[in-house]
Amino acid sequence: MTTEYKTEIVKTKEFNKIFMIVFGILYLISTFYIFLYDKENLNVYFKYLALAIYTSGIYFLFGQSFIKPKKIGNIKISTEKIEFDINGLNNSIPLNELENVYLKYMDYGSWTTHSVFGNKNYLKLTEKSGKKYDFEILIRNRNSKNDLKRILNSEEYYEKFDFMKGGNSRTEF
Repeated sequence: MTTEYKTEIVKTKEFNKIFMIVFGILYLISTFYIFLYDKENLNVYFKYLALAIYTSGIYFLFGQSFIKPKKIGNIKISTEKIEFDINGLNNSIPLNELENVYLKYMDYGSWTTHSVFGNKNYLKLTEKSGKKYDFEILIRNRNSKNDLKRILNSEEYYEKFDFMKGGNSRTEF
């Protein structure tokens, strides 16, 4: 019986850390200015600037989970082989040529997690020839997670598979 799991290989947009720190400080200052500063002494221009920073801060804090990661390919994991295509280049690795499969599991996508599309789950493959692949994959929901779990915990992957649960993951793999 061949079971398979199909998902997307993605690239999540990363923000510059310096930009995020500066924006976070501006967000805190604007929050203080709008809500805690004396209402009678507010400058109209600073008030509107602080409101603009505050509303864009809400987007960066809460809206990130609604931005879909950029799809760069597909991956299909089965009990016989792993197939993936990235930017039109197809590759297939039979299970007997795989040395190990490593999954860094963060969580699946839901309203209670970081992203509704799926969190940053990383799949690392190593062939016996030494060639390594590193993918960021989407695990969309609980059923998708259970399908992947069933395949990777099968006897075909018994000695090859290992995983690490991420620090902010709320669900077990």
